[in-house]
Amino acid sequence: MGALLLLLASTRPAAAQTPAQPPAAWEFCVSAGWFIPTGAERSNLKGADLTAVVVSYVPRPSFAITATFEWARSHDLAIAGEPKLDVFICDIGAEARGSQVALGSTWKVTPFLGAGGGARSTNIPKLPADPTYSLAAYGSAGVEFAIHRVRLRLEVRDNVATFKPLAGSGKAATSNDVVILLGLRFVEKGA
Repeated sequence: MGALLLLLASTRPAAAQTPAQPPAAWEFCVSAGWFIPTGAERSNLKGADLTAVVVSYVPRPSFAITATFEWARSHDLAIAGEPKLDVFICDIGAEARGSQVALGSTWKVTPFLGAGGGARSTNIPKLPADPTYSLAAYGSAGVEFAIHRVRLRLEVRDNVATFKPLAGSGKAATSNDVVILLGLRFVEKGA
């Protein structure tokens, strides 16, 4: 959290150089990536492809409020036959964005740090068991590359949640996984 505050503080321009503040903006990004269980969760869930939608409200260039909906198509390794398991993650968080840095004459890069929380659902579509729900939190770091009107976003998230097996008598336990997202968005001309 300290790193998030430090990045946010370092993005403020000096008082004598304060430029006109651009108007608040909305961003929409479609991402694909990987869901990677870690620690004890590796024995229950299989790593999987993941699809995500990220919507951000950006009141100023150095700060964004970000909502994310993710869907991972995993398998439950604790059940015979390893049936398909859907993992849905829905969260909201804050994102501190650094200053944009030029990489040569065409590319620009903007680093960011984020943190937030939300809910997670796991469900095996072909079993009569009810889905499980739990609270979740995340910390993230990433960069956004810009070339002309194209923005390529790379983000790594560390998720912490509770996980209860859908079948059997397993107890709920704190679980951890990593999500890697690669997203694409387009901006208006001149942005």
